[in-house]
Amino acid sequence: MQMHKTLGDEVLLDVRDLETHFYGDESVTRALGGISFQVKRGETLGVVGESGCGKSVTALSILRLLPKLTAKTVGGEVRFGGRDLLKLSEREMRGIRGNRIAMIFQEPMTSLNPVYTVGHQIAEAVQIHTKATKSEAMAKAQELLRLVRIADPERRVKNYPHEMSGGMRQRAMIAMALACSPELLIADEPTTALDVTIQAQILRLVVELKERTGTAVMFITHDLGVVAETCQRVIVMYAGRIVEQASVVDLFARPSHPYTQGLMRSVPDRRRGRQRRLPEIPGIVPSLREPIVGCSFAPRCPFAIDICREKTPILRDVLPGHGAACWRAEEVMGA
Repeated sequence: MQMHKTLGDEVLLDVRDLETHFYGDESVTRALGGISFQVKRGETLGVVGESGCGKSVTALSILRLLPKLTAKTVGGEVRFGGRDLLKLSEREMRGIRGNRIAMIFQEPMTSLNPVYTVGHQIAEAVQIHTKATKSEAMAKAQELLRLVRIADPERRVKNYPHEMSGGMRQRAMIAMALACSPELLIADEPTTALDVTIQAQILRLVVELKERTGTAVMFITHDLGVVAETCQRVIVMYAGRIVEQASVVDLFARPSHPYTQGLMRSVPDRRRGRQRRLPEIPGIVPSLREPIVGCSFAPRCPFAIDICREKTPILRDVLPGHGAACWRAEEVMGA
């Protein structure tokens, strides 16, 4: 009997050896050092790590939204729908951005245009990628605001961004991102500027919409708690590289990289209240302006030995479907 590929097994986005550099007056910052990962159709992939590890640069590299004067993707492939996005013309990319791949940014006030109503901006996104008339697009905007649970959408489409709360603006950004039923939604820390209650509402909304529409989600965050609640798989980034990737269940059960373990220890345990001070990872993230010899985490790592300081580890399977870029991953996993 011939076995057919299930929806969840189909690779939607395939990133291979992606390298991105930023150029200063006298220096080059190697923001991404050759990362590879996949997003499967209909799944939620978490991308986690400290600020500056390359999470947002990864998203901007995929969509080719990096500042052209100071940044360049110098190597690798970003395959989507059988095509390498890095080789498409700018016109072809405009047909993909906001249509087949959409993005929710961290701060909606810097992403929404302050001089146009929210309804106008959502309707414009609809019209750019469809043949809808102006009235049809505005009706769609109202429908989308209703979908993301904004009350009285007929009135709210006439609001300017400053007339909405932070949570409502973020919902409006989600509505805009969903305007053309994208196959992939990239959410770049979409709850960072919101209070805890609104954060939880936005996260639930993204999960519900994903389940309803079948859209794959790439969730960029520094919060492992968010990953545990929303994602099926996760990649952990450090200093522009992927240091671990696994299913969420496996990652939390058997973290195999010292950096991942450090992140997990720094997550507050609500059950313990204020009984203990959270441990922090000693040291600082290395500068990406200088070549890194050996493992980039070695100066901060309690497991580091000579080979760690001399030779860069590659991402390898320590368990089926669970990879870690660590020379001592098996020992770390058992620690």
